[in-house]
Parts: sequence; structure tokens; C-alpha cells
Amino acid sequence: MELDFRRKETPLGIVIITGSCCIPGMAPLEERARRVVEQAISETGVAAQVRLMPATTAYMGGAPKEVIAQLVGRYNQSGQIGLPVILVNGKAVSFGLPEVEQIKTALFRSVDLTTAQENI
Repeated sequence: MELDFRRKETPLGIVIITGSCCIPGMAPLEERARRVVEQAISETGVAAQVRLMPATTAYMGGAPKEVIAQLVGRYNQSGQIGLPVILVNGKAVSFGLPEVEQIKTALFRSVDLTTAQENI
């Protein structure tokens, strides 16, 4: 049985948490991350809606607390900021520059989980 992910009525929510609000030099990294996400969406055919969220908004309650805790934990351990962060349906799937295959895998997993939950 072949699944058509493009027929999914409710698109997946993808958020790219950006740091250029505070560190303007991060803008090129965020642009690369956005292109990777768009390429993954294009290659998978998964219906998805992408939006950017400034880190300040994320820290002030715009992102799940677990994601912020992971981001802060990574910074405390390595001293690296870990932005941009890619969230798929509220779950962090990438810290820093993502790889296309990494995002494609996350998209397919989210579609599988959403489809399974709809069938319950």
C-alpha cells in the first residue's frame, strides 16, 4: 500500500527558531536551514507549513519548555548556541544546521505518528 502524504488535510507545523534577532550574523545560517527544510518538504511531498520564530519569542513561551531546556543544556555543555533549531509538530529534530536526510526522516516519522493517532 502506497501512502500519499500530500493528501494529508492538516499540514505538519515546522518552526525554525532563529537567532538573528539577537545575533545578526546568524542570518545566513538560518537561510541555509530554511532551504534545507524546503528541500526536504519538496523531496518528500509532505504537506507542511513553515514559520520562523525569533529566539526571544521562543524563550518567552513561544516554544515548548523541553526544547528550551535542551537548547540551554547544549549551550552549557558545549558553549555552542545550537541555533537554528528545527521543530516538527513541536518536537526538536535539529540543533544547528540540519541535513536534508535528517529533516526528511523527521517529516516521515511525524506523518506516520499523526496518521496513527488519527486512526485510533
